[in-house]
Amino acid sequence: MPKVLIADNISDVVCEIFDTNNIEYEKKVGLSEDELSAEIKGYDGLLIRSAVTVTKKIIESSDNLKVIGRPGVGVDNVDLQASSEKNIVVMNTPLGNVQATAELTFGIIHSLMRKIHIANSSMHNKKWEKKKLIGNELLGKNIAIIGFGNIGKKVADFAKAYGMNIIVVSETASSGDVDYLNAKVMKFDDMLSEADIITFHNKLSEKSKYIINSESLKQMKKNSIVINCARGGIVNEADMKEALEKEIISGYGCDVYEVEPQTDPIFCGMNNVVMTPHIGAGTSEAQEKVAVQIAEQVSDYLINNNIVNQVKP
Repeated sequence: MPKVLIADNISDVVCEIFDTNNIEYEKKVGLSEDELSAEIKGYDGLLIRSAVTVTKKIIESSDNLKVIGRPGVGVDNVDLQASSEKNIVVMNTPLGNVQATAELTFGIIHSLMRKIHIANSSMHNKKWEKKKLIGNELLGKNIAIIGFGNIGKKVADFAKAYGMNIIVVSETASSGDVDYLNAKVMKFDDMLSEADIITFHNKLSEKSKYIINSESLKQMKKNSIVINCARGGIVNEADMKEALEKEIISGYGCDVYEVEPQTDPIFCGMNNVVMTPHIGAGTSEAQEKVAVQIAEQVSDYLINNNIVNQVKP
């Protein structure tokens, strides 16, 4: 009978699915790297989320590990190269978080554009500052979507409903999607001076690392805003803070940070920044969906050797 270690906080629905498929499992959360390296022996599968980093040491300590399952999209906390070298399949669930992350993206956009976060704080402080809270509408604004995968497409659908002008920065966007949205495909550098809102939904890579920096910020509109619900390293946070202080751009919204967990962000106290603690997938619906999907995928692989949503180095 296959055996799986659940090493992170994941919905209990995974246990129900493993029971149905006669897969043995144990749940041990909060293990250190050394503890997980010692514990992993004898397990065929490992389930983790963002709180666990699967290092080369852990992978090399395994003696029977066949699959690592990560509910959600990001697998930057898994050593993919080391996994590949031991023929361990790494799986994610790229569709489960789409709606939740796209909705959060627009929630942050709304807050910055209509100063909802400032208005809320003002009201809680028993103030009526209506005249200070003039915002902007989304209708007719240029929104640039960087990365046109599942989340980027969902954000574009929302933007279309708002009557926004959609700019896509992607090398893989299909002509069908672009035509349906009446979107314009542009290169990153050309887009900077056109966009009112720039929102990131791409992977972190050598090419995208610090793609938002002091130089790119200077090319943007003064009233533009940047949203990052993708990966923290895409934005140079120090450069962003300086640009906001000097009013080079209007606002920044972020759900991700270069260092996480982030309990002392450099943007604290800035009214033109909206921050959330990496809650893009933080809805009960999304948590349930990704848990079901990863448990079914891992079960299918361990029982039938079927590989779904494999992530390779």
